[in-house]
Amino acid sequence: MQPPPSGPAADARSEISDAGGTLVVTSPNSPIRGAKVEIPAEAMPGAKETIAISHQDALPGPLNAEALAFGAKAISKTLVLTRSGTIDFGQAVRVTVPFDRNALGANAVPIVVVWDENIRGYSPVTIRSLDRANGQLSFMTAHFSKYVVLVLDRLFGTTPPTPASLATNVGFSPAVDGFFAHNFGSYDSPGGNCFGMAGFSAWYHVARKPSKGAGLFSLYKEGNGTLEEDDQTVRELISRAYQAGNQKAHIQALDWANDMSFLTRALNDRFTGFSLLSQLIVTKQAQILAMGVGGFFKWTKGHAVTVYAYDGAKKAFLFYDNNFPAEVVELPWDPVAGFGTYTVKATTWDRFAFASFNQAYSHATLDNLFQGAESGWASSKFPRIALTAPTESATVKNTFEVGSDSNVAITGAVPRAAGAQNPNAQRYVHVYLNGTRFGSAVPVSGSDNTFRISVPKLPAAAGTDVMLLVSESSKSWGGGFHAFKQFKVRVAGQFFFRNLGFETGDFTAWASERHVWGGGSQVVPSDKSAVVAGGSFDPIATDLGTSMFGRYAGRLNNQDNSYHISTLAQAAVVPQATNPVLRFYWAAVLEDPQHAPKDQPYIEVTVTNQTKGTTLYHRRFYSNDPSYTGWKSYRNGQWKSIPWQLVEIPAAAHVGDTFALKVEAADCALGGHGGYAYIDAEE
Repeated sequence: MQPPPSGPAADARSEISDAGGTLVVTSPNSPIRGAKVEIPAEAMPGAKETIAISHQDALPGPLNAEALAFGAKAISKTLVLTRSGTIDFGQAVRVTVPFDRNALGANAVPIVVVWDENIRGYSPVTIRSLDRANGQLSFMTAHFSKYVVLVLDRLFGTTPPTPASLATNVGFSPAVDGFFAHNFGSYDSPGGNCFGMAGFSAWYHVARKPSKGAGLFSLYKEGNGTLEEDDQTVRELISRAYQAGNQKAHIQALDWANDMSFLTRALNDRFTGFSLLSQLIVTKQAQILAMGVGGFFKWTKGHAVTVYAYDGAKKAFLFYDNNFPAEVVELPWDPVAGFGTYTVKATTWDRFAFASFNQAYSHATLDNLFQGAESGWASSKFPRIALTAPTESATVKNTFEVGSDSNVAITGAVPRAAGAQNPNAQRYVHVYLNGTRFGSAVPVSGSDNTFRISVPKLPAAAGTDVMLLVSESSKSWGGGFHAFKQFKVRVAGQFFFRNLGFETGDFTAWASERHVWGGGSQVVPSDKSAVVAGGSFDPIATDLGTSMFGRYAGRLNNQDNSYHISTLAQAAVVPQATNPVLRFYWAAVLEDPQHAPKDQPYIEVTVTNQTKGTTLYHRRFYSNDPSYTGWKSYRNGQWKSIPWQLVEIPAAAHVGDTFALKVEAADCALGGHGGYAYIDAEE
């Protein structure tokens, strides 16, 4: 029998089973009448728990000086939530709290914060809905503590505040406090780790950096200092953070914002922006911003970044994008105009919502991950999963290859944790393909610790992200997992061009040359082209990443002028394989001197079937060519760019034929203006 939760006298108390349930404060004498906790099915680790709702009049802790200067005040009682269990809920729990509607101005944006005893400070919470007329709002959380609704009155006068007056910074630096590793698996794979990386880095900055004495960026570097692939400790930390919380939390935040039917696009931008500002000021913690693509009520992608400052002079939030380690990135916002857009690697993020790590994690969960990484995952609590099939690629680490995308078998073994409290417990493997749960949990053999997973069809033959999670629970969220592995499975022979992503660090397998307008002698290889390092941005097109995947990309030509035309070319035979495909990205940065079209700098990309004499793909754009509508401008319009463009050509109908790929970038024909391009691919 679990002990009842402790705390102030309960306004409501009930035992709730694993089937889920709702607890509501109904007493007319309670100042928190209407407070409610909604627990979804299978959210609790055990069969049942005792849940209690109570309140206190006082704030759970003091507000900082900056918050007080902005007029921060409580507009609700402190809601005290307790439970007999201790492990995080497997799914976010919805909590409704009443507040003083007369204390919230018509234009004011409230926030909810939770008191964290571990850091002796406030931490952010995500608002799910707001009912101004009835004085109620709801929020989402993965754990219980003390919660209060606040508003910063001086942000919401009759005259909108100037951006300069809103400047704030919590001291987070991407080059010190972000991960040094990239968010592996993002953009093309739905299995990106963005929310886990955003949440863990924000938590570590306030919870463990002071005692550790080192920023997250400096931790867990192993082997070759220039490679991320051999840094297994940090990769496992990132993967575990992915699954320890709800990786879809940023997607939920976008959906929840859409559900707030009272919000127009302009009001959503205002609500999200002031939520970020208020939380930065009150908690002094970096915040999570969820991003979507495709407009207000129709978005198609999700991403999460770590916001740590508002720069009043630039009228922009500053954030750490885990796809680009160490980079300082800006997102325009002001109280009147709302958000601008964030464009990078062929994606323009134009939909924004506030999120928080507390909707997915507790301090205890994140601290367990930290302690595991500190031990190099050598602790007996974290046994390693070893795969026996498929076979690992000889060229790409942590990528496993199969002969067909049908009837794929994944087999392996996972030792039982030494000193396990229940050494005879049945264990299960939970499987996620491209971030989505696959089938039911697979039992682990009690005799030899082996397992076998059968996948009828890979979701993506070119590369399916696979996560394996071992737990003593068969519940859909896999509570209490102790072993984890994330890897990619792809069909062998899918990518038949060599060094298409330039991961050799040079132009191996490519024909590189440079000539000039009007002919002249060739320079082989081109003295204007280079293999460039990823993880940074173009010096002119400052929001264009220099690579799409891995450590390198190819650059054709450069920004200087003088009639240069550079090409990269390669040919390859389409193999007999399951669904072979030619798949790559290109981008261009061209000066715009406004010459006649025939004299402008240009980019040209061509794929042909040499065997059949057919053209499979052809694009040629001169600078500011009206046939391309997505040009971006830089340096007062003197330069233009085309963001990363995907080229994907299925090749199964061309087995045995020779494909030829040629990319060409040129200066202007009059000699005074430059142009260059990038090409990259996932190998």
